[in-house]
Amino acid sequence: MKMNLGVWIGIIGGILGLAVGIGAVLATTGSMGIYIAGGMLLIFGGMFFLFYKLFFGPLINANRLQKNGVAGKALIKEVHDTGVTINNAPQVRLVLEIKNYLGQTYTTRIRTLVSRLNPGMYQTGMIVPVRIDPKNDNNVIIYWDNDSSNSSQKQNAASSGGMSIAGSLEKNIMQQQETDDAIRSAGSRARAIVKNYNWLGVYLNGHNPYVELQVEVLPDGATAFSATVKGVIQESSVPRYQPGQEIFIKYNPLDNTKVAMDHS
Repeated sequence: MKMNLGVWIGIIGGILGLAVGIGAVLATTGSMGIYIAGGMLLIFGGMFFLFYKLFFGPLINANRLQKNGVAGKALIKEVHDTGVTINNAPQVRLVLEIKNYLGQTYTTRIRTLVSRLNPGMYQTGMIVPVRIDPKNDNNVIIYWDNDSSNSSQKQNAASSGGMSIAGSLEKNIMQQQETDDAIRSAGSRARAIVKNYNWLGVYLNGHNPYVELQVEVLPDGATAFSATVKGVIQESSVPRYQPGQEIFIKYNPLDNTKVAMDHS
């Protein structure tokens, strides 16, 4: 959400309404008006302050960082539910490991809203683009735009909240699927432990994310090895592909770089 004209009109209108109400009380209730007006100011002022802290403050801050923040990357280390819902969208608290433009790494915490249509949009192990306040490294927002690290993989947003794919990206995904199908048809099956989960900024067939996984492959009777796999997973299966989870893959025993997810 952006701070558009309607939002500012609502803020200014609320302040003017409170001022008019206090003035009317002072003009019509005599000496008692001071106490009544003071009570109104305390109650409505407190409500406005709380609403500002929960809604308008973060909104103003986000709009400022979208324009003036420094681009960076963040690894999601933890995801926690705050129990707060705004406009039917749940709010979560994220623990982020930030890598700023100087290459420095540090940890901070932010609160952000999650679409109720895609509750798994933020998962532990995901790498997301952020904007960092140049005056305060801990003031951070997640911000997807054409300047983010995933811009080459993101396309125009569809009304459903997913991403459309076109051109070279579509071609690359189709080639990847053909290669994976060949590996799955002739490769050996093995267990694998997910080490890192990275959403590649694209949804297919609704909200099914296209992801890259770093895995430790554990073949029976052979030496374990590390590999990278890409593929589309079902939205409902996202929790099964988070770091520490066990999945199954197919691989070429003669070339350990040829690995594909096994969805069977």
